[in-house]
Amino acid sequence: MTTILYIPVTTTPMAALLTGHGLAAWLAQIGKDVIGDTVDVRVANLGQGVTVSTPALLHPEQVQPHHYQQPDLTWILTAKNGTAPKGVAVLDYEDERKHNTAYYDRLKTMRKAGIDLRKLPQDERNALEQQAPHNYWPAAAMINQMSAINAYNKTVERWASCHAVYPELAAIIWTIGSGQPRAIDLAMEQWETLAKQHGLEKNPLLSATQVVNPEQGKGANRAKADALTIGGQENFWLLEYFKYAGLFRSALPRTVQGRKDRKTYVLVPAAGGIELEWHKKAFATFQKEFWASSAIKMDIMVALRYTTLMLEDWEGAQRSTGRRRHPSDYVEGFAVASYKDLGSAVAVMNVSMIGLPDWVEWPKKPDEAQQITQSVEDHQRIIGALDESKGEEERLLRDYRDFLTSRDPALRAFFSFTAGYAGHVIRKLSKRQRVRRLTLDNLKVIIMANESARPKKLKPIIDNLGFQHIASAIRQATVQQQFYKTERNDNTYDVRYGLADELQRHSRDSREFLRALSEFLTDYSKENARVMERAKGKGYRKRIPISTEDIVHLTELIDDYDAQTVASMLIAFGYARDVRVEEPSEPEIGASVGTSDTQDEQSNTSDEGPF
Repeated sequence: MTTILYIPVTTTPMAALLTGHGLAAWLAQIGKDVIGDTVDVRVANLGQGVTVSTPALLHPEQVQPHHYQQPDLTWILTAKNGTAPKGVAVLDYEDERKHNTAYYDRLKTMRKAGIDLRKLPQDERNALEQQAPHNYWPAAAMINQMSAINAYNKTVERWASCHAVYPELAAIIWTIGSGQPRAIDLAMEQWETLAKQHGLEKNPLLSATQVVNPEQGKGANRAKADALTIGGQENFWLLEYFKYAGLFRSALPRTVQGRKDRKTYVLVPAAGGIELEWHKKAFATFQKEFWASSAIKMDIMVALRYTTLMLEDWEGAQRSTGRRRHPSDYVEGFAVASYKDLGSAVAVMNVSMIGLPDWVEWPKKPDEAQQITQSVEDHQRIIGALDESKGEEERLLRDYRDFLTSRDPALRAFFSFTAGYAGHVIRKLSKRQRVRRLTLDNLKVIIMANESARPKKLKPIIDNLGFQHIASAIRQATVQQQFYKTERNDNTYDVRYGLADELQRHSRDSREFLRALSEFLTDYSKENARVMERAKGKGYRKRIPISTEDIVHLTELIDDYDAQTVASMLIAFGYARDVRVEEPSEPEIGASVGTSDTQDEQSNTSDEGPF
């Protein structure tokens, strides 16, 4: 016996997801009030709709007037609006701004004094954290900045006016979530009848702001094309109320760094659902830890960092039913609304989805969780060190984001990223700039995670000795030799600049690719022989030899697969780091994990702070 409330997706999922998260908090409280004890509540995304469920058997007839809940939302008070309804909690917007400004001013002062915040004693860090913006601030700031305070406060006012008719209001909420045809229309009719009987605001509609309805907006939006009018949209006020409640409980509104553009990330549960109590705890932590960044990088980081959070609390996250193999089996990812600042207004530019990495396997025990967490953090450091303002690095970020969102077993976007990143690594090293590389283990994990979904497996390529030897030769002729040249003034061998681009460029044709690869291997073998001859038996740094058998094995792989697949994997593995062989002192650096991409990125140009 369970209680299930259902919210259909009518356009894109974001509005339904917000409604579901807001409704879940209400159902949890009703369950506690009626039963007298905490009830488990789960939120799930079914694609065509969002469900909120509890194993407790609840009916609207059980709701009594004394079960009335104060609004889940606080009245936002600014200099431009009036006082809140009696008994309603108030958020003083200007006081919150002053509180936040004092916090960021203190951070700037500490940085100017050369104080590393990460090295502060724990008690000082805790005291500083107490001064940070409250978790509710990003949503409140967004509501104000997008001129939605009036519509938001009206939902609070409407709810507060229902104290005397709370059981009837609960019955209307049950109608909304009944899943029957025309459920929303029926609920509005019930409201109109109730309002007429008790002298409440009869009109069931309120403005559908783009803060919680990014799919809707001003324009020619009539369902029936019998006129052309330009105006805002409206929805049932109870739906808007729960959307705003969900905004505070499941959304990450952030300002794009260096701009006034905005993004809002809304958590998307998987079909098996997530436990509400775990979500509340985890999301409160994530809200504090997830700082604003540049547009593309922020899309990537929200997925990687939330995955890390789940892995760090894997025992709590896995409290659910069903067979779960990946973090994405618990949380699919985030729905993303992108807003463009137009000066006098903000316009919705795109509504999309960013998935959690499907290459992350769900751990079975704590030590596995630590190992997988380290792998995800490696990716965070690589992405965090890229600068989106530079064209080449922006392209890399776009490729990586496409990799996360495409769920492509062929890994086309990922190999596009690794090919571009190979050139990025060699350029950084040639300028004596430190750079982090993917490891062979990172690559194997990603490839093997998608293996079962491929009609033609890639594992035989990884296991092929010819492939392994030639990938090692590429590594020794490029990134390893560049390291020896810049860090140890060792010019034993030449650095093969541009090799990744050359192999990638010729991979469209198998014969051309084999010709380009053969030229490299010929030069590589000749150079090995020259160095050995010059050394005349004395000690020197040797490189792996390439045999005709290695070339035969690789040629067979190209015949079995195709040149582009083999070339992509050669470049990926050839420029990756082999931690079992390479010098442990080889320099690598990326962004610190758990903070912004760099400490400097934590100071934002917006007067609302980094959110």
